[in-house]
Amino acid sequence: MTGPATTEVVTDNVRLEADKWRDLSDQMSAVYANPVGNDGLKLGVSAFFIGPTELISTALHSSAYNGFYAEVQALVKAAATEWLQLGEALDRMADAFDQTDQTAEADLEAVYSEPATNGVQGPPPTAQQGGQQ
Repeated sequence: MTGPATTEVVTDNVRLEADKWRDLSDQMSAVYANPVGNDGLKLGVSAFFIGPTELISTALHSSAYNGFYAEVQALVKAAATEWLQLGEALDRMADAFDQTDQTAEADLEAVYSEPATNGVQGPPPTAQQGGQQ
């Protein structure tokens, strides 16, 4: 039964979401590990030479580009790690929900399997019942 005070978690969907994040992590790992993507896209100073200009500005452009590229590579590597961790956290969350549900079910079975007496002792059972003597 659901209502305003209850929350229903479908742990199969949480696990599917975890799989999605692990897949994304694998994709980012592949981008980071790609030899072209790693150092192959760094550009030397000559890539920024556009004619008779000062070599200092060419070096500054090269440095800025390579610094930005290094930052992007660091972000890709961090994404692979953090997305894997996110997938693992979602799996742990689904496991915790399942365990909590099993514990609650066991507690409810114990509660409802005992007769309610509200602390009052009933009369002792008699050996003869139903009018037989």
